[in-house]
Amino acid sequence: MKGLVLNENQQKAMLHHQGPMMVLSGPGSGKTTVITYRVKNLIEKFNVAPNKILVITFTKAASEEMKERFNKICNTSYSVSFATFHSYFFRIIREYYKYSLDNILDDTEKINIIKNIINDYDISYENQEEFVQAIISEISLLKNELIQPEYFNSKYISTSEFSLIYKEYEKIKRQQNKIDFDDMLVQCYSLLNNNEKIKNFWLDKYEYILIDEFQDINKVQYECMKILSSKYKNIFVVGDDDQSIYGFRGSRPEFLLTFPKDFKNTKKVILNINYRSTKQIINLCNKIILENNNRYEKNIIGTEKENKSPILIRAYDSQEEAKKIIEKIQILKKDYPLEEIAIIYRTNLQARAVVEMLRDYNIEYQLKDKIISVYDHFIAKDIISYLKLAINKLDNESFLKIANKPKRFLNKDMLQQAFETCKNKSSVLEYLYCKVDLKSWQLENINELLFHLGQIKNKNTYDAIRYIIKIVGYENYLDEYSNFKNIGIKGLTEILNEILESSKNYEKIEDYLNHIEIIKQDIVQKYKGNNKNGVVLTTMHSAKGLEYDVVFVIGCIDGIIPHERSKNHLEIEEERRLFYVALTRARVLLYISIINTKYETQVLPSRFLKNLIKAKR
Repeated sequence: MKGLVLNENQQKAMLHHQGPMMVLSGPGSGKTTVITYRVKNLIEKFNVAPNKILVITFTKAASEEMKERFNKICNTSYSVSFATFHSYFFRIIREYYKYSLDNILDDTEKINIIKNIINDYDISYENQEEFVQAIISEISLLKNELIQPEYFNSKYISTSEFSLIYKEYEKIKRQQNKIDFDDMLVQCYSLLNNNEKIKNFWLDKYEYILIDEFQDINKVQYECMKILSSKYKNIFVVGDDDQSIYGFRGSRPEFLLTFPKDFKNTKKVILNINYRSTKQIINLCNKIILENNNRYEKNIIGTEKENKSPILIRAYDSQEEAKKIIEKIQILKKDYPLEEIAIIYRTNLQARAVVEMLRDYNIEYQLKDKIISVYDHFIAKDIISYLKLAINKLDNESFLKIANKPKRFLNKDMLQQAFETCKNKSSVLEYLYCKVDLKSWQLENINELLFHLGQIKNKNTYDAIRYIIKIVGYENYLDEYSNFKNIGIKGLTEILNEILESSKNYEKIEDYLNHIEIIKQDIVQKYKGNNKNGVVLTTMHSAKGLEYDVVFVIGCIDGIIPHERSKNHLEIEEERRLFYVALTRARVLLYISIINTKYETQVLPSRFLKNLIKAKR
């Protein structure tokens, strides 16, 4: 190709004509260039009809970008098909089942159906938003893995409860004549296996199939593609087993590892030159991923671009970590646009301290993920209610929220009646104490609460919240709650500790409550407004496919990365791949941050970092 300079391995991939090929593409190795130029080459050198070529990506945005890149390098418009797995499979099933777009269940409808089932059958959960998302993910995993519900073990509820939710969900969809995105895949697989006429039509439709990000493929997608490429066998897959990070969706590196066995005479090419990062960043990333066993061996090299070695930041806790990072950004923004600086974290909970520090320093930021603010959790709402009630006894709504947290044996009907009597004119709490005929022990409980509220009002925010947790007995309430709901206490305690941590810089309770409202509104505005300005905040999962001049990877401690839920060897390997993805987003500067304590408890640096980089403060 005139004017195009490709390295030797890129050329091998681009010039491939017929038969299966697997291209292992390391980070920043120019895989999109290889795919687009190979398509151009098939048409212009090998005279392949454009309408016989299909390019598959995982997201609509990636598909549109691929198409745009392809059109840019061609002097004319070619009728090559660019699609996602879901759009391709929907095309296969829609005519047979007479589907239209109206038959597709959107995410909001799906969430509402699952919520209603959970509530109708009184199934226990810790946090509704998170629980619903977890169940939806498990239903998706079950379908993507082609597992029957009775053989699926949920991480969150009993097998019988999961099976109940699943069957009800399927029944409601049938009644509404709806399918979800996972159904598109499963129904396509079933149709290709059971309808010879349709299978043969689609086998003839495309002679050449190219698949990007192949490490993200799941079982049902893989099985469908084995069928759809079985006639011509011109399947060209591009991916990196070291960047397979969606195990919770059924994606596994094994599909790349077994590809040569499933597709005989597969040619293999490794794109091992990283054009993105500096030599020092590449060397560190290589050392980290080498610890994984379940992978193809690769030696990723750079283009001799050099800069500073990756820098380790050490901080006492997440507050100090956020402060140090923002102070560094204040200096870096003189040389780098804010949009070229990213802060990457393992869990959304870690974003809290960073978001608040960015606001304090008046630095613009953007969110790549929908963050469910810690302040929207029921625990935070309870603590906030105590604080509001302490400074305003007329806040009757706040009193109703915490009236029996911990138990004060105040009847719900009595509370509601008192609330309606008082409206917003007088205190329900004082009305109960003075006007209602209560048992002596109920009066004692109210008297004790009034005393506690007086104590809370006169404390700084941090001490006030500690008082609510320890002295008022909210900690005991959570223990009872977790036992009653049969859920783990650890996640609840972490939320409680994060709230306590967030209050450290606020002497007055009023200032803290005002701060919470501002942060909640800011997060909603940043996400819903689709803000594209400022420092990028993203989880490790959402960072995949992106790159920035400067990257901060924060909270690199055991229990976070690898996550404490990852127990076995395969789960730890996926966590290491996730860490590798985060680090390889950096082009020029990479900062890795470790905290010494989490919620006042000593913690250890991530095992992935052991003996790898020199600490710099």
